[in-house]
Amino acid sequence: MSQPPAHLVSEIEVRSRSARLISLFLDYDGTLVPITGDPAAPRLDAGAAATLRVLSSQPGLVTTIISGRAIEDLYTRIRLEGLIYAGNHGLEIFGRQFRFVEPAASARREVLQRLCEELALELRPFHGAIVEYKGLTASVHYRLAAEADRARIQETVYTGTARNGALFRVNPGRKIFDIVPRTDWHKGAAVRWINGHLGESEVLTVYLGDDSSDEDAFAVLPDAVTIQVGAAAATCARYQLPGPAAVHELLRWLAHSVTNSVGI
Repeated sequence: MSQPPAHLVSEIEVRSRSARLISLFLDYDGTLVPITGDPAAPRLDAGAAATLRVLSSQPGLVTTIISGRAIEDLYTRIRLEGLIYAGNHGLEIFGRQFRFVEPAASARREVLQRLCEELALELRPFHGAIVEYKGLTASVHYRLAAEADRARIQETVYTGTARNGALFRVNPGRKIFDIVPRTDWHKGAAVRWINGHLGESEVLTVYLGDDSSDEDAFAVLPDAVTIQVGAAAATCARYQLPGPAAVHELLRWLAHSVTNSVGI
């Protein structure tokens, strides 16, 4: 069994002693589970689910799963009470008596749904391009599309989104184009909202994510323990881990070591 990097472990150990609470944020795809060609496929394995269950029971730690997936989709893949779920890149939050939906994004649901219907028709000639409407955001997956079609897929997505003026923007990710409402809200804003509602002043934030949308959180959390998962060439995170297997090792260590020494 491999061990988490010593410098990362050391910082969490030292800082947890003076914290009243550890606020742990975990992306789902690419962080907790490997990314697959089929966006419906990724599921937590039994070991990862057991570790999350231990984490969710710790009195000195609050765990949030933060993802681009719709919140209902995210919850059905984990189904653990005691966690906070932040879906659609943090635009919707529920769990531990929290409930939040970003109002500007909610007001644009119907416009976004029409955009997705239009894109689905325009992308029909490109085998492997999948349009996913998620209520507050949408995604166009092209991992299964032919390499020769990807430039046309990109052009179609950007052109279609631009037809709606300044209502939405396109965020490119790992073989995906996320269509999100233009608001001041993002994963970093969601982290601040959640931490501000936890009722503790001395909070150590630990955030793990692999996607470009996680950079929004890394950039606004300079005092947090931020960990980029994967092999990004550039990141605002202070640490990196190679993939979900390394994430699981860190979470196992966290579940059985540090949470017993949080200063509560």
